[in-house]
Amino acid sequence: MCKSPLVAKQGDTNEWHFSHEASQERPECEAGAENLARSLGIEFARELAERGALVLPEYRTSAGVISAWLDRSQAVEWNAQISGPLAWREHPPKSKVVATGALDTGAAFALFVQVDDAGVPQVDDQPEHCAYGSLVVSAAWPSGTRTREDAMAILKQTVSFRWRYHLDTLGLRAAAQAAIEAEVSAVRQRTEALQRERANAAGRRWAEIGKRLERPYDVPPVLRDVGQQASPEPKPTASTLPSGTRFPAYPGHALGCNFQFFRLGADEAWVFYPMDVAFINEHVKMANVAQPLPTKLWAIAPVGGPREGWDECFPPSVGSADAELGIYWVRDHITAVTFLSPRSKGTHTANDPAEFSNR
Repeated sequence: MCKSPLVAKQGDTNEWHFSHEASQERPECEAGAENLARSLGIEFARELAERGALVLPEYRTSAGVISAWLDRSQAVEWNAQISGPLAWREHPPKSKVVATGALDTGAAFALFVQVDDAGVPQVDDQPEHCAYGSLVVSAAWPSGTRTREDAMAILKQTVSFRWRYHLDTLGLRAAAQAAIEAEVSAVRQRTEALQRERANAAGRRWAEIGKRLERPYDVPPVLRDVGQQASPEPKPTASTLPSGTRFPAYPGHALGCNFQFFRLGADEAWVFYPMDVAFINEHVKMANVAQPLPTKLWAIAPVGGPREGWDECFPPSVGSADAELGIYWVRDHITAVTFLSPRSKGTHTANDPAEFSNR
């Protein structure tokens, strides 16, 4: 703070001549203006306290949780007022406590007077968990302010109280936090239970699909009335195919097998099917000749034949592309079906791939 005495300039009355009454010097500088405002703020706070009119606003805080299950925030507030007299300190430095006392919530209390946002309150010398707040005043006065009384009148119109901290002595925030955490726990448990049920249902569904794919197609017997002449044998249809029917578009398929159709897009569809053991023995080339040939393999073939880029559609974990045959060799049918199903816009199972033409 500057120490030069205030002097009149060219006979003009300085706007801040009243500041001498508050023991301030050179108030035309910023530091002098802030010190003047703080001095008037302390005086006003003492006046309010002596009249029992220093009423504090409600303390506001919040409880909340941010998690993968639920994001929730709840405002928590309570009333806290000064209980008993305040102990005032003489000429407290900036950012230091102006007065101390107690609140009716059971917490110790420290009062600060702060000029706008200047000077962060320092509570190092206060008890642990001491509640504190600031009476906030402004160092800006309208042009033409001449007297201390005018400055005080303007300050009273703009002063406000700002809470800084209050321990949850009443347990209100803890109760709100516990309620939110209980809600989060309930949501988490419901979500996890639903996820487990969906996973179990999906597992059962794909296990059944796998069983159907492994099971050879059985042609149902034709029922006849023994009292009537036997009707001629029905002509082969999509549902009564000869057991030895082969479909060249799907190399190596097992005879009488079920084909699983997956529509992945408007121009993309695939058929998944089990392989014939003899075909496996003929075509699979093992890296280690001592390793026995697999007895069960599956294939994924593009509907309509291979197109450009077909061999880059699936990761190695699903199958390996065979450019010569135009198929993917698949070792684990569950992995393949699990990969295809969530990406599919429609599925169908049949023992004749011709049924897929309109799907």
